[in-house]
Amino acid sequence: RKDVKYTKKCLPREIDIVRKLQHANIIKVHEFILSQFYWLSARRIIFLPEYPFVCIVQDYTDKGDLLRKIRRLKKVNEREGKLHFRQLLEAMKYLKMMEVVHRDIKCENILLDSCENIKITDFGFARLLKIGEKSRTFCGSRAYLAPEIIRAQPYDGFVSDMWSAGIVLYVMTTGMMPYDDKNVKKMLERQLQRRIAYPRSIVISAEVRRLIFDILNPIPGKRPTIDEVIRSKWLAGVPYRIFLQAISDSIIDSEQVT
Repeated sequence: RKDVKYTKKCLPREIDIVRKLQHANIIKVHEFILSQFYWLSARRIIFLPEYPFVCIVQDYTDKGDLLRKIRRLKKVNEREGKLHFRQLLEAMKYLKMMEVVHRDIKCENILLDSCENIKITDFGFARLLKIGEKSRTFCGSRAYLAPEIIRAQPYDGFVSDMWSAGIVLYVMTTGMMPYDDKNVKKMLERQLQRRIAYPRSIVISAEVRRLIFDILNPIPGKRPTIDEVIRSKWLAGVPYRIFLQAISDSIIDSEQVT
């Protein structure tokens, strides 16, 4: 990536953070390579002293990202969705323990390995944040931003990350975005009014609708905690585990056992 602001401000922080993280559902970064040479083509190389190029070497995830899976299947069925979301919550719990807020949780930043275990990636907006400390930086992807960030209010990054996870859950189970981010003012109005519409053609359980409604609470202090989401009716009884075979095969095997 070629970005002076990222290289000078965000990159050092990202390197410092990812080196500390060791979790099965967080991407493993092996190396950061900064180069002032940029290959435009096989025959043309330019030197960019003011615009260093950054290459990130990380684990290979051959299933792409979660958005790719959603587009391929139109939406993720709830059985698989529960397993993905349970892993996401476990990774978020670990990040909170490490006092790291991600600030850009979205489907594109959730990668899938060969067995479809999720791997949170892209810590470019991440920062260390003490519990109870507020952040003031406006950052993230617009469609996934919590209302307090859009309103430029000091925010608890862990609580706003939960909002983003709620958007991920909606997209995963419906194949659509809950809000149209082309008009931020209207999007904010719908968020504050808690207007969450569902396509008529989509059939999803009342339990997941309730969980999405609870997570997408415009009042930060009233959003459920990670543990409360894990204990919700939709996720109750869903164990956290890492898959050693394809997620669909794992579901079939568990059904045969029961």
